[in-house]
Order: sequence, then C-alpha cells, then structure tokens
Amino acid sequence: MIQRIQTVYFLIAALLVATTLFGTDLFSFHQIEDIHANAYQIKGGFVGKGEKLDFWMLSLIQVVFSLMIIFSFKMRHRQIFLGWILLVLNLLSSAWIALGANVHSTQCDKCPDPATDLSFGIVFYLHAAAFIFVFLGIRGVRKDKKTIDSLNRLR
Repeated sequence: MIQRIQTVYFLIAALLVATTLFGTDLFSFHQIEDIHANAYQIKGGFVGKGEKLDFWMLSLIQVVFSLMIIFSFKMRHRQIFLGWILLVLNLLSSAWIALGANVHSTQCDKCPDPATDLSFGIVFYLHAAAFIFVFLGIRGVRKDKKTIDSLNRLR
C-alpha cells in the first residue's frame, strides 16, 4: 500500500487540505479595520463578533476521501472514481474560497471605501496545490491498473 507512489500523492493531498483545519487565515482584507477569515469564522470589521463559516466540513470530507482512496488499494476502480470526486471537490472548494473572499470583501454597505488589500493566506495556496497531487494520484492509479491488466493478458 505505502510503496505505491499514488499513495504518497494522496497522503500529501490529504495533508495539504488538512492545513485548513488548523485555523490559519484563508483570506484577509481591509475595510474599516482588518478582517480575517479561517475555516471556522470571519472575524473583525463590520462582521463584529464573528460570522460562522462552515468550510471546515468540506475540508474534513476531502481528507476522509483521501484516506478512503489510500485504504481501498485493492479496488482500483473505486480509487479512480473517488479520486475524480475528490478532484472536483477540491476544485469547487478552492473556487468557493476565492468567490467567498470577493463576496465578503464587497459586502459592507456602511463602509466608505470598497475593500482594499484582499489577500489570500498560505492555506489557500496549499489547498489549491492539493489539486495537483490528487491528479497525480489518479494518474498513478490508472497507470497501475493498466500494468496489472497487461500482466493478466500474458497469463
């Protein structure tokens, strides 16, 4: 299981997605004061005490999918299927962060200026980089499946 390179790719992808669960900033911007958003809530500025954000659930689902792919190493069809689902989930969640940052930065009606200094945190880039490792993992599973199928024809 661990000797296969796709297992390492999926494990790296799970670790990269899991970085969002540590509570570091996904994005931040400045309106009246600095506003920071992590996977759990948005704090500061017009938001006041903190607006709840449930992005952590989607990150947790992606980590679970990665682990399911790793532990279903004997069923390559399932690995490929779950890999494509994980790829789509990762792409959609990265888009959700980017669109959420733009929506939240333009949301304040009472602010005199539009949002400035919209910046994404390192966690966003790590989350987006997991896309590459999931793709490499799927490619490795397909290559493995092709090799095993060609060996079965020789028998």
